[in-house]
Amino acid sequence: MTHIILASHGGLAKGMKDTLSMIIGDVSMIKAFSSYRDENTSIKNEVEKLVKENYIQNDIFILTDIFGGSVNNAMMSLLKDYPKIHLLSGMNLSLVISLITQPNKISEELLKQIVDESKQSIIDCNQLLKQYKQ
Repeated sequence: MTHIILASHGGLAKGMKDTLSMIIGDVSMIKAFSSYRDENTSIKNEVEKLVKENYIQNDIFILTDIFGGSVNNAMMSLLKDYPKIHLLSGMNLSLVISLITQPNKISEELLKQIVDESKQSIIDCNQLLKQYKQ
């Protein structure tokens, strides 16, 4: 089974999960964690607890909002103890939908394809319209 963990600054992760539930329906396999400046509980500790519970029997994908940010750095520190985690930075809705809708285990090759496709979903619509007008 695939588990997806969304981790972000502020409410991005929880908002993304809410949007996914509108599009997909059941998103119980997705957990969302938000980091705030004035928090008492570390986002790393919360995520690590979930990872520990699911690490042996499941594929775990952790998606963070921005590479090099505090949330991403905290998740990167988990890779030392949990090297089978797939940590992806720069999450977007296209990426999460592609991951969650895969019916089978996601191979490294398929993961690369999914990441490449999610990058291509970022489109400058003004430039696109200019191309069609020419």
